[in-house]
Amino acid sequence: MSLRNKFLASVGALALGATAMSMAPTAQAATPASWSGPAPAVKGAVTGGTLTILNQGDFEHIDPARNYVGGTLDFYRFFIRTLTQYRTINGKTELVPDVAADLGTTPDNGKTWTFKLRTNLKYEDGSKITCQDLKYGTMRSFNDEILDGGTTYAEDFLQNETGFKGPYTDPTGDLTSIICSPKGDAITYKLAYAVPYFAYVTTFGSFSPVPKAKDTKQNYDLRPVSSGPYKIESYNRGKNMTLIRNKNWDPKSDPLRWNYPDKIVVKFGYEQNALENMLFSDSGEAKRAMSLDTQMVTNLAEALTYSPLFKDRLYAFDSPYARYLAINMDTVTDINVRKAIQCAVNLETVLLAAGGTNAGMYANSLIPTSLKNAYRNFNVCGRDVHTSPTGQTDAAKALLAKSPTAKKDLILAYRDKGTEPARAAAVQQALIAAGFKVTMMKLPRAGYYTRIGQRDVGVVQPDVIQTSWGFDWAAASGIVPALLDGRTMSPTDSHSNYSRQNEPSMQSLFAKADMITDPVKSDKALGDLEQKIVVDFAGVVPMYIEASTFMTGSKLGGVQVEGGYGTLSPLAAFVRK
Repeated sequence: MSLRNKFLASVGALALGATAMSMAPTAQAATPASWSGPAPAVKGAVTGGTLTILNQGDFEHIDPARNYVGGTLDFYRFFIRTLTQYRTINGKTELVPDVAADLGTTPDNGKTWTFKLRTNLKYEDGSKITCQDLKYGTMRSFNDEILDGGTTYAEDFLQNETGFKGPYTDPTGDLTSIICSPKGDAITYKLAYAVPYFAYVTTFGSFSPVPKAKDTKQNYDLRPVSSGPYKIESYNRGKNMTLIRNKNWDPKSDPLRWNYPDKIVVKFGYEQNALENMLFSDSGEAKRAMSLDTQMVTNLAEALTYSPLFKDRLYAFDSPYARYLAINMDTVTDINVRKAIQCAVNLETVLLAAGGTNAGMYANSLIPTSLKNAYRNFNVCGRDVHTSPTGQTDAAKALLAKSPTAKKDLILAYRDKGTEPARAAAVQQALIAAGFKVTMMKLPRAGYYTRIGQRDVGVVQPDVIQTSWGFDWAAASGIVPALLDGRTMSPTDSHSNYSRQNEPSMQSLFAKADMITDPVKSDKALGDLEQKIVVDFAGVVPMYIEASTFMTGSKLGGVQVEGGYGTLSPLAAFVRK
């Protein structure tokens, strides 16, 4: 089995897990011993040394309420624990309890959930992690006009009959749909409707404990209080971060984390080719290093051709990440213009800019083909993009001719990182060839997703946005609502709905999909819904599903592909002597 197929097997296992969890348990079965901790020892692992992580860009956010980027969701597990979490061991990914002691029970098929909690968990200062801290961590995520960038699942799913706006806006208010037991050893969530996969939702940072007395609002993004095996010693935005051991973390309470290195140092600001060449040549500090955001591009063909030479440090896997363009439906209101954009984009030149066919496969959908119940093989601009990926320039021009007075001056937003500028340039040339005028909006590496989500009056809005997405869990419900449901947006923040999709007919279908508890039927409904948004409303331009190839230094062991986040994970890494 190839390295890439091993990851697909892991994704398949996770999808089966999602299906199993969808039949929500009404009574808790015996708790598996492996849920208690510690995590099983990694073969050959040694303690000590410094793990170095070399990145192009800084983390978008490390505040758990604001983090919604796959690589960071994986990395910040070094110091953030959530109610539930993913565990990958020997290539197998599964959902396990984290701050919780079980995966929850529900007496009403998913509308009310109760989780037992672990006892005697501590923060880095030795103070106890409480049920009230878990509740407060969720409550503060409701202040999303201040703590932007995070998931909206807590607001989407929890009952909120009093209209609670968050503790900063409403300091005397309460979110009554979260209830701590009298002894504080269990937490209950009352949902607005049945969510049979809720135990997957609670892997996100809005379901992590935050001590109210230590909450520094926006500044919590610089120094969250640790509940994991490491704590932040220093963090200089855009430059570096250093993690050291948290002596109050108990491995016996944790089934998914390790703490082999004495120290973890993250350095930011590298350029694609320089960093890639350091890792490829295994030189200097790169021997004991890895990157969370830099894949092989220049050296990709050689690395794959001579993969046996790099067998201990080459990781090639089919990623769940869809690379796509969001068309801002707030600003590009004419359907003919949006469809013309879809027709004009040349997927062949975009993928070539990303590294060629080794970097991914053409996509018509934001849903990967591995999610068989949800994926739909529909045409975009009348062609099967898998066999005809080139731009349909004449078709784009004909569509523009139907709307002669419509907007044709576009602002294209992209991140100044890796191959993203080259991919954006390929999109720009294809749009110009079809008759558009394109102004490029180059944005910094850090803060990109926050910026492209802004809907504030007075802020320049991009019309076409280069972005990507990996599923939140292996089902259509972990993709389509987050990216395309208008209810996730606020007046000032589109969250991850970068196309600002809010068509009334689509919103009525989302409301109907909410009521479907059968996982197969849910996948089908959401797959059909995504097809309508792509084909009928031209809200997005799917481009390709990524294939990932990373390299690490020869002195690192324990690095593995994380099926929960589609990343190369440092969580079990150790430094060889």
